[in-house]
Amino acid sequence: MLFVLNELAQQCGLQRALGHSRLASLTLFLVLARIAHQGSRLSAVRWARDHGVKAVLGLNRFDEDDLYEALEWAAAEQAVIEQRLYRDYVKRTGEPPALVLYDVTSSYFEGEQNELGEYGYNRDGKKGKKQIVIGLLTASDGEPLSIEVFRGNTGDPATIGAQVGKLAARFQVKEVIFVGDRGMIKAKGKAQLEPAHFRYISALTNPQ
Repeated sequence: MLFVLNELAQQCGLQRALGHSRLASLTLFLVLARIAHQGSRLSAVRWARDHGVKAVLGLNRFDEDDLYEALEWAAAEQAVIEQRLYRDYVKRTGEPPALVLYDVTSSYFEGEQNELGEYGYNRDGKKGKKQIVIGLLTASDGEPLSIEVFRGNTGDPATIGAQVGKLAARFQVKEVIFVGDRGMIKAKGKAQLEPAHFRYISALTNPQ
């Protein structure tokens, strides 16, 4: 299974975007293990012992501390990795995306110690739990372009500005139609789209 997933990672450009350093390979392993195994970092280390990680990814023995180091590396390199994935997407499709889709979700915590964890609108129905808010930006075909984590008390419209900045500044997109639901593109969201001259598609609220 690991071999097949690694082949898919190569085909979709993920391996090229990450690079070939040890930390990049550990990050790739984390992605593949998450798809196949979906356990903790410690359980991923145990899972690796039975799945030819050295033969497939060229990784020698590692432990959970190495995987946490890889997570820190991936967080620090996220913008660079996303930029490479975006360039690969444009190369494959022949043009920048003209239509982008955006939505947010949230994920709650059982513990209290998290830098971005705050009490907010909990989509999981878990009252009294801190959470983070996660925004995903994709092309019209659903291929992810960028993901960003916000504090758990961040409202949906307040996350739009960061996405506009990525599209206009980092990805150099000149013209785009931004699609979001009626809870997303309100007055604040529209105001953030105007400076970049981006258009939008949304829905009317019930009172409107």
